[in-house]
Amino acid sequence: MRYTIVKPNRQSLSILTVTFSLFVISISQSSAGEWLHDFDAAQKQAQAKDLPILLHFHASWCGPCHQMEQTVLRTAAVKKLFGQRVIGVKIDSDQNRHLVDRFNVRSLPSDILLTPTGTIITRTDGFQNQNVYLSFLGRGASRYEKDRRVYLAQKSKQELMERKRQEMEQQAAEEPEPANTQKSYVASTPDRVGLEGYSPVALTRDREWKKGQEEFRWPYQGITYHLASRTELEIFKVDPGRYAPQLLGCDPVILNKQDRAIPGDTKYGAYYDRNLYLFVDLESREEFKKNPDRYSRTMHVLKIEDVGGSILR
Repeated sequence: MRYTIVKPNRQSLSILTVTFSLFVISISQSSAGEWLHDFDAAQKQAQAKDLPILLHFHASWCGPCHQMEQTVLRTAAVKKLFGQRVIGVKIDSDQNRHLVDRFNVRSLPSDILLTPTGTIITRTDGFQNQNVYLSFLGRGASRYEKDRRVYLAQKSKQELMERKRQEMEQQAAEEPEPANTQKSYVASTPDRVGLEGYSPVALTRDREWKKGQEEFRWPYQGITYHLASRTELEIFKVDPGRYAPQLLGCDPVILNKQDRAIPGDTKYGAYYDRNLYLFVDLESREEFKKNPDRYSRTMHVLKIEDVGGSILR
């Protein structure tokens, strides 16, 4: 039996090494210093790096697009932001009509800054010189970074409250209440009952519509909530804002658009970012689903006497 030793071809190995190097370089450039041309690829990079996406819509027949390409988009000042504060992607409007329709592009050039999940942060239309364009990118990126810090802080608080809730449940299970002990869990409460008497803890924790008991009631922001058990009551008292409907149960869409505090209906509830929102009808809830960040961040300090009123102070 003969064994043959095959020696590697050095020339082939060299070519392979060069090819691999170029491939690595092309990948790194796609996220730092160069525009991408595929939206899905850009979104994957944005999610991996937790950076906003910059969409630049253009067309071959668009004069201002060519002008902006030469004087703005190719500049080092713009491209140095790629991979650091934004992920940039150019979209040919003629070849990507679905994206034109999705983002309601009506003129060219058009630039849109998105969150990694696809929510619009800000946008601008028409030709922009370099200074204006950089200012647009800087403001949008800063807004995303600020919102992200707020979100992470809220998430950390929610996780802490969740751990406390679990500890209380475990403690309640291990320490049954002594027999023949008279104990009151009722606080002085206003007349308005939240969630039509259903337990906010059961709804948020278990997604179960469970009627609360009047003996286990607790007031929060001028509204009385009924809990289904002593354990639920103790959990609710620790962090009622975690379980009660946001905005005193008022419709966030109407509050944002009309500046009116109108109570929502339990038939049209929805959870977003672990918080419960109520809406007056299905149409309002569907409008919220189109842009939940806009309506969930409505900045109003409501009082119970504002609910049902017309113009808020």
